[in-house]
Amino acid sequence: MPQLRHRPPGPHRIHYSPQAWREVGRMSAEAFGALQGALERLGDTTVRGPLPEGGGLGRHVLAHHGLALGYSWDERSRTLTLLSVEREP
Repeated sequence: MPQLRHRPPGPHRIHYSPQAWREVGRMSAEAFGALQGALERLGDTTVRGPLPEGGGLGRHVLAHHGLALGYSWDERSRTLTLLSVEREP
């Protein structure tokens, strides 16, 4: 019987969807720095919070920069995928 190995909390990988990457190329260096920091923090469940079962989608707002991030999280591979970056008023 295969043994399940639980990965300890810690580093995670970040992937950008092509749609999100297009928006990243349009933002200022300051906004990009805030985006990177947010993506690093979203690897922590206390920041990210629980997502719906079955690969639910999450949303995180960077109000100071007027950005809303759409993302998904895969616990098994510890990978956060940035799906969208939207401008908020």
